Amino acid sequence: MKRGERVIVIGAGHNGLIAAGLLAKRGLKPLVLEARGHVGGMMGDPDFRLSTMPFAVWPQVLRALGIDVAFEPMTTLVPTPQGVVGISTEQVVGAEDGQAAAYRALMSRLERQASALSGLLLKPPPNLASSGFGDLLGLAGTGLKLRGLGKTELRDLLRIVLSNIHDLIEDEIGDGPLAAALAVDATLGSAMGPRSPGTVLTLLLRMARNRGMRVMPKGGIDILTGKLENAVMACGGEIRTNAPVERILVEGDRVTGVQLAGGEIVPSAAVLSSAAPATTLLDLLGPQHLDAEFVRRCRKTASTGMVARIDFDLKDAPRFSGGTAPSGKDRIVIAESAAAVEAAFNAAKYGELPKQPVMEAHYDDRNRRLSVSAQFIPCSLKGGWKEESRRALQRLVERELARVFPGFGSLAAAARLMTAQDMAAAYRVPGGHWHHGELRIDQLLMLRPFDGAAHYAMPVEGLYLCGAGAHPGGDISGAPGFNGAQALLAGRRR
Repeated sequence: MKRGERVIVIGAGHNGLIAAGLLAKRGLKPLVLEARGHVGGMMGDPDFRLSTMPFAVWPQVLRALGIDVAFEPMTTLVPTPQGVVGISTEQVVGAEDGQAAAYRALMSRLERQASALSGLLLKPPPNLASSGFGDLLGLAGTGLKLRGLGKTELRDLLRIVLSNIHDLIEDEIGDGPLAAALAVDATLGSAMGPRSPGTVLTLLLRMARNRGMRVMPKGGIDILTGKLENAVMACGGEIRTNAPVERILVEGDRVTGVQLAGGEIVPSAAVLSSAAPATTLLDLLGPQHLDAEFVRRCRKTASTGMVARIDFDLKDAPRFSGGTAPSGKDRIVIAESAAAVEAAFNAAKYGELPKQPVMEAHYDDRNRRLSVSAQFIPCSLKGGWKEESRRALQRLVERELARVFPGFGSLAAAARLMTAQDMAAAYRVPGGHWHHGELRIDQLLMLRPFDGAAHYAMPVEGLYLCGAGAHPGGDISGAPGFNGAQALLAGRRR
């Protein structure tokens, strides 16, 4: 590709905007095509944000785009019958002293181990088949970081990395509110419970940046979306909303552009898609352009979501039993223990609603809105999602919220609900999975989104992935968009 040539980016979520901004910085002319009426993807809809609390976007990504976003660390609050336990980067407040000390010691060790793995995330995963110099160099760098842990800690990492978070918690700190917070962090957005193998690895990959803590952009989440949008436009890129892509066009095993839902054809020699891999490859491209084994692996990718989102508009701020109200800088985890998290998962894996949903919540004190992510709510509910089952879920959530916030029922003025099934339809994500695919051992690193598709460039020349389904996965980090754009640029240099 030559400088000034058009590149189409499908989707204006944060990964699509980051990919487009980086390409624009390098002299190409990205055109971002977004099906919905707003940019920002799941965190961009002011009426109903699916993602309300980003993790820290990698600073290397922001520097590459030439933008500066100030992030404020959030405190995780875990309500208990004895009071609220607060977890921040500096301290643990409200927990039993011995358990708090054990938690801090465990987290300190996990942070070092996560840092040693971090070099694998902001670059394509190593291609073990090619053994190219770049792949070997990347592996060597990670190997040096791992060696720097020391023999004892490296042995500990190898012992736990593929194990489940429940066993680690039980061995190190025992059950309770701190264990509940860790169990939620290891499984959030996934169809895996604390006893599922590999949930320690999921937690470590989340902790590789900002210790896995949630952050809030100063001024609100729209500040981040706005700056990413401006980075695209400032360098000559273009963004079109309400422009759903219907088909990726191919001639002679090479991408030639896209066709929009209205029939308009937009030519381009390269397409980056931040849509889910199955949506990109099977729906937009079409299996006729791929070999049978590639199609089979794509279809077999685990991507069934287990999160429902409910927003409550409130008449006043909710208050914990002690009388204090959460602020916009607080993340609320509602789970009694790691055992309770596992119990909720056990119900969901059989297609049933859990008796006590595990929840992550954020209170927007400016708009008096409580945003709740209810974990382990099956996408395909036994008996189907009917009006009565939707009301049953809302009642379960309200009951748990009333346990944490006395009198909650009298505060709620209005509610909006989206199940994973709703998300699948609204955002064209198979299974309604936040991460566009399960974050499990056989779908991570060089196996993400599936074996043979891990390096962003797809079998049809000129087509690249740059969304949450690609390495290193979901959450608001910007890494898949950054890596996908780098892969296209590397191909352009060849």
